[in-house]
Amino acid sequence: MIRKGEKEKIWAKYCGYLDLSMEEYMQIQERLLIEQFATLKDCNLGKHFFGKRPPKTVEEFRKKVPLTTYDDYVDFLIDKKEDDLPEANHRWARTSGKSGRYTCKWVPLTDGMYEKIGETFLTGIILASASEKGDVQIETDEFFLLAMAPLPYISAYMCLAIKDLIDVKFIPSLAEGEKMEFGERLAAGFSKGMETGIDYFTGLASILVKMGELIESGKSGGKFSLKMLKPSILGRYIKASVKAKMEKRNVLPKDLWNLKGIGVGGMDTDIYKDKVEHYWGKMPLEIVGTTEGGLLCMQAWNYQGMTFLPDINFYEFIPLDEHQKAKEDPSYTPKTLLMDELSTGVYEIVMTNFHGGVLLRYRIGDFFEVIATEDAEIGCKLPQFRFFSRCDDYLDLRNMVRFTEKTVWHALEGSGVQYVDWAIRKEAVDGKTILHLYLELDKAEKSYLTTLKKKIKKALNKVNPEFGELEKIMGDDYLAITKLPSGAFKNYIQGQRDAGADLAHIKPPHMQPKDQQLEKLMKIG
Repeated sequence: MIRKGEKEKIWAKYCGYLDLSMEEYMQIQERLLIEQFATLKDCNLGKHFFGKRPPKTVEEFRKKVPLTTYDDYVDFLIDKKEDDLPEANHRWARTSGKSGRYTCKWVPLTDGMYEKIGETFLTGIILASASEKGDVQIETDEFFLLAMAPLPYISAYMCLAIKDLIDVKFIPSLAEGEKMEFGERLAAGFSKGMETGIDYFTGLASILVKMGELIESGKSGGKFSLKMLKPSILGRYIKASVKAKMEKRNVLPKDLWNLKGIGVGGMDTDIYKDKVEHYWGKMPLEIVGTTEGGLLCMQAWNYQGMTFLPDINFYEFIPLDEHQKAKEDPSYTPKTLLMDELSTGVYEIVMTNFHGGVLLRYRIGDFFEVIATEDAEIGCKLPQFRFFSRCDDYLDLRNMVRFTEKTVWHALEGSGVQYVDWAIRKEAVDGKTILHLYLELDKAEKSYLTTLKKKIKKALNKVNPEFGELEKIMGDDYLAITKLPSGAFKNYIQGQRDAGADLAHIKPPHMQPKDQQLEKLMKIG
């Protein structure tokens, strides 16, 4: 279709879900779920959850099968044994797990799931480069910067799956990238990109911002070198330099490369989207994916709410108040809603794999917020979402104030404080629960701690006015700040690498770090 220029067919196949009515959406959900019953009914894992007789309807399925977590699948999946799974060709993807019983989670991907990963990746690329409905920019032989984790992580399978689908060129190549550390892979990609150009980027927004800062400062990519004597590179650099000089500024990445599309995932997307556009000349499209469920939802060309794809997983949603009831009383089973029952509000997501996957009514541990029940601007009749937080990452004070990783990050970015990285958690001090922020400052930040605290508290009050109200009502100080030693996060990461930690455990969490993680951060040298 790409080679024939059949753009209408391409849009209909990969982005047509945006035109579905709610009734059509739910029909797809129900049809594929019932197909799953037939796929799983004869294997041991299916019998474990279904009993002697598999469910026949959506309603029966929701009554019969309990809500699950990975703990319910460990015995079936942790050793990658396939005897208890439905017959299929399985690829195995890994993600982080619990210390103790299992340090990683292994998730089987069938051929059907793998193909869908490639198709949804292509959907994201099409939408990331579209300026209006039906706008298909993707061509063959385009260059993608390789900024994904290696096998057996799900992002590597995404790269392989889209390459099986269309003829894209990763720089460096997937085979070369597998042999490199992440930073080495990025450096090689940007270096090669000076020769070939870069058409698309998928990865973390913070990577693009960091590269933009380095190029602007002249520390990387923006300096003249002997490598630039190649005609293709020299021409690119001269053109970028002339443009920057005319606008009386330093060279930026958007002067060197004209990206057609940027797809980003992760908590930092909303924090850095404006900086990405500043450096790269293109707004990043937010995409949410998981190892357990593939690519779940993404924005459209207007960069507003995200829409869940209908044919990847079956979705249920636990309202926030139901989640909290279950958290307070583990014996309580929270009620779930389906997509066509949602109104604006915050929900914990529950999913059941399609295409032969084995996870049933699975709680991945994420909150999403419904910000609108449709998007009239693009003509989408389906609920519009934004990622809210991890279920175990939001902090609440006295049931009055809630902070997510995103709101804390926004506050720090808005405070004007120059920092390297941060972590925050709730702690009990003198009988009251406070927020304790652990902050590694940039060497350029010279403010005293009292000044830093005023700036950060003012920014916290701006993103969450209830915080300031709490302090007024209670007449107390609910924020403590500890300066971490210079190099704290760099040393932590190196220590984890030296210890052979899983990729997902290399960095400490921003929210609710454990005592031993803080001890490592505060260690000098």
